[in-house]
Amino acid sequence: MRSLSKRLMPVFGRWGPVLLAVIVVYYLIRAPISLAVSSSRLNHNDGNRQNVQGPALGPAGAAQDIRDQNAQQPIGGPRPYQKHYKPAPPRYPALDDHFPWLTKSKVAPPVPEHHLPPSPHVDEATPLLIGFTSNWPLLLQCVSSYIAAGWPPSDIYVIENTGTFSSNQRGELSLQNPFFLNHTALHQLGVNIIMTPTLLSFAQLHNFYLHTALMRQWRFFFWAHSDSIVFSDEDVRRKDRDHDWDHDPFATLYERSIGLMRYLNGPEMPPWATHFFAYDLFTLVNRDAYLDVGAWDTHIPYYAADCDMYLRLHWAGYWQPQSEAGLVFDVGVPMKDIGALFRLPGSHAGFAGDPVFRPADEKAQPHREAELKREQDMWSWVEKEGEAFQHLVEVAERMQNVKWAGNGLSKATWQGRQTGGQGEPYYRDGPGFSAGIEELTNAGRRVFAEKWGHRGCNLLELGIEGKDEWKLERDWDMTKEGGHEGGDWGKDWSKNPSRQLANLGIA
Repeated sequence: MRSLSKRLMPVFGRWGPVLLAVIVVYYLIRAPISLAVSSSRLNHNDGNRQNVQGPALGPAGAAQDIRDQNAQQPIGGPRPYQKHYKPAPPRYPALDDHFPWLTKSKVAPPVPEHHLPPSPHVDEATPLLIGFTSNWPLLLQCVSSYIAAGWPPSDIYVIENTGTFSSNQRGELSLQNPFFLNHTALHQLGVNIIMTPTLLSFAQLHNFYLHTALMRQWRFFFWAHSDSIVFSDEDVRRKDRDHDWDHDPFATLYERSIGLMRYLNGPEMPPWATHFFAYDLFTLVNRDAYLDVGAWDTHIPYYAADCDMYLRLHWAGYWQPQSEAGLVFDVGVPMKDIGALFRLPGSHAGFAGDPVFRPADEKAQPHREAELKREQDMWSWVEKEGEAFQHLVEVAERMQNVKWAGNGLSKATWQGRQTGGQGEPYYRDGPGFSAGIEELTNAGRRVFAEKWGHRGCNLLELGIEGKDEWKLERDWDMTKEGGHEGGDWGKDWSKNPSRQLANLGIA
């Protein structure tokens, strides 16, 4: 071994520095050469997709080019996700103040003398619950119409179901926010506000009504849709079994509603659950009847929940009659000046999209000229005396016709008119919120269809009974259509209130 090492020492001494230099140079140029080769291969592979001309890259430039390409398109990996945005939703004009008299005076306007509620208050509790999620002007109009029709403001309860917790109470939301609610204005009108603990569906909200009635010991209560408007019928001349016309020639919507509640609770009456005044736009509820059949099915959150509830009450043997107590309209827009409901001088009952003021269409509006002249003649009268009952009703009828016809702000769009509120507490995108409700609505219809084996509310005409719940096979082919479409869902369950109960078969 010693002789071998002595022989190699001269060799290492002569060639060692050269070998060391070769090793160092190799490690210095290995990475750039590899990168340059890879770049050449990539350029060759991409030649069919793009033709990029430029100066030749050295090793350092090639390395940088590879890093840039890797950042944009990983080799062998998926292409970067491309976001595709939906078309911008339609935008409506910003909301104005629809009740300037209240804003300026900060007190409730006087109720017409012949519409004043009874004083002292009647013996019965007469709570009226109005649920609210979005569209403040419509709610303000609805509440004001009940007050102007003679309902005691202290008996009106707005159920705030916005899901914004106490933001409205603290004044943190703006008028353009879909979920804005003006607590101050409602208190100025003298009504009450109850806030739900979180955002509830339609079915959950009605179970909250029942819960509230239990906690407050209300055996009976009234409820109304916030997109409705009511009037005491000043033209009624027929005898009403619930009113003493000999001593009082006029009865308000409130007085007639109380008379009907007393009539239903008479000693000779059958067990009852619901009294419809215009289907359920305005409704009287017997709390214990609803609780007896299990309350509202929260698996059916929106449309079809009413069909399920009223049919189960019918199968349980409860009477659900319908009669009038006044005039009730289903509307999708507010009046430009809600003060018109109180007959305030200078407050005109007009609304955006009124067909009377649109360009003439002789086929669709054969009497437009006469209506337009009437509107022009009314202007000077209203400036001095305030609105007339007949004109208010005519305007409300046009508002309802516009909603039902789908013109202007239709039934499906009134809830999404406000588009502001970005950056405010619990902000939700308006169109996104509406899309979510639509998905839940479809899901609820599927649940209803699975529950009763049929798509649609016309279960009675098919012989379906309450005992058939969740026991029937589907009467449609699921491979062709889902439970939320087709079948009898296409029937009109949303327009003429006089047809609603007939469609259900419980009239």
